[in-house]
Amino acid sequence: MTASVALLALLSLAAQGAAPGLPVPFEQDGKWGYRDVRGGIAILPRFELAKPFSREGLAAVVDERGWAYIDATGKLVIRPYVFDNGPDYFRENLARFTEAGKFGFFDRRGRVAIPPRFDFAAPFSDGLAAVCEGCKEVPQGEHRAIQGGAWGFIDRSGALVIPARFEEVRSFLKGRARVKRNGRWQSIGKDGLPPPGK
Repeated sequence: MTASVALLALLSLAAQGAAPGLPVPFEQDGKWGYRDVRGGIAILPRFELAKPFSREGLAAVVDERGWAYIDATGKLVIRPYVFDNGPDYFRENLARFTEAGKFGFFDRRGRVAIPPRFDFAAPFSDGLAAVCEGCKEVPQGEHRAIQGGAWGFIDRSGALVIPARFEEVRSFLKGRARVKRNGRWQSIGKDGLPPPGK
């Protein structure tokens, strides 16, 4: 590969959001792998789909078991929760994963930030994530719904800062969240209480 061709390839990858210096995806005979910056094979083509590596050194791939994140050597790092036909979105730099039927969170490097111990967890919003105890995911056509259980909120350390005592909840936004208790919707603050005088 000449210097000018290599430069064009790197500029093309930068435009696609690929992390500089990390392997880039390529397809061969219907399978996806990764090439190094010199064009050599870094990870053999064995995936159904392969996304570019992030700056943190993770790439989302699809293997025989579904979505996974790998490192630059091709080693499996973590399997994300699948949402909207792909790996869960990072919200406030954390994404969800499941293990043995429980939900936890991992960071952009694939490190477990909050161990899996919740029956369900919503994405982080405004520094808190809604979690439930005793609920179940139930198929509804092409989608899934969460039924039953009690809902509360955790902080980024995984501490339950608002106890699980609500029938339904909405995510926090600008310091407030809508929650349903005893069949009635109300607004609460991050202390878990309604505004004064309500």
